[in-house]
Amino acid sequence: MTDRRELERTVRTFYRARNDNDIEQIMALVDPNACFRIAGNYRLGPLTHMTEGTSEISARFGDLMTNWDVSGLDIESMHVDGDTVLVHRSGSIRFIPTDTFIDTEMLDKLTFSDGRIIEFVEFVDTLMAAEMIGFVKPSGIWTGVPGMPMEPRTARDPGRPRA
Repeated sequence: MTDRRELERTVRTFYRARNDNDIEQIMALVDPNACFRIAGNYRLGPLTHMTEGTSEISARFGDLMTNWDVSGLDIESMHVDGDTVLVHRSGSIRFIPTDTFIDTEMLDKLTFSDGRIIEFVEFVDTLMAAEMIGFVKPSGIWTGVPGMPMEPRTARDPGRPRA
């Protein structure tokens, strides 16, 4: 089992590298036999497809970094249990192709072996992601909460308060 403080440092280094789009640093922290997936129904296809091994994970992260800016997420909490770290993040992310900002929360489960990430499961708002990338038509369902924005904000509308 890896030292708790070392796992926390590694996780923070991982997120810094992700925010900086540093694929080399990310891959230095990932075991060659690792797997990555976004948790969700198989019907979301490539969005939730399991990727395994260095080349698949590198390609997947490259694609994610091209399309999603997650540098607006802050770590709210980090919990270590043995070689598994759970990280709760929240804040604003940007879907780069349409320059759309979305306020969201994410939960990540990172499992380590010999100090490197062997499994990474990301729990995201898969409906929001599927709408952004065009897998499903935006629902536009009103929440019933007055003042609750129904549409994501864009760079041209950055001043709207967070939900």
